[in-house]
Amino acid sequence: MSVVCTVRLPGGLDHPPLGLGGLAGGLVVGTQKARDLLRNDKLLWFIEYTVTGIVVSMFVLGTCFMVAGHLSTDPTSRRVFNSTSKNRCGRGLNMFLLGFMYVLSLCWMLACTLLSTPVVLLVLMYIVTAMPLEDGCFNPSNFGFPEREKVCSASGELDIFKNHAKDVLICYSVGLLSSVIIVISMIHFLICVSANITHLRDNRFATLNAYEGEEIRNSKHSVLDTNM
Repeated sequence: MSVVCTVRLPGGLDHPPLGLGGLAGGLVVGTQKARDLLRNDKLLWFIEYTVTGIVVSMFVLGTCFMVAGHLSTDPTSRRVFNSTSKNRCGRGLNMFLLGFMYVLSLCWMLACTLLSTPVVLLVLMYIVTAMPLEDGCFNPSNFGFPEREKVCSASGELDIFKNHAKDVLICYSVGLLSSVIIVISMIHFLICVSANITHLRDNRFATLNAYEGEEIRNSKHSVLDTNM
């Protein structure tokens, strides 16, 4: 198995960097547009810090995963884990990565669920504003945003509100899609780590069989020397 398996999905596209870039851009730009839309400067004030922490953390973790994946694949693994004890350490490292990546994948699945909430809310707002309103006005306070006053179609504010809401919806949809891409990449890496564990176990059996064959040959030579 090649180390390329740990960083790329079928099609040769670098999905993890693409997912992180789309997530960061979608959330930051979408939040800024949402603040302007709802006229609330304190809305999701922590999002920039959170996104920065996520991107930096995933970059560091991704580098560690890449190093471990490179060490566990041929031909590097045959040189690094060339003894029984080293092979055992390599399998232990990959088993730890397997468990850690499983937990991390669950966290990203939870993030996908959380990101789907504003997307669904914006879709509902867009559907409501697209329908004929009773008094020609839309009240964002009905959706939990009391800071924003009513917007009415008579003054033209409703059309502006709908266009801005559409932009926010696109940004958050990009963030949601990017998080799904990251989850797919995590699952792909889990498959690669599992393959590495099997590969290291097979190498261990091959090494043991080679030792046994060498011992048998040595014993045969000893018997021949004794007979002579």
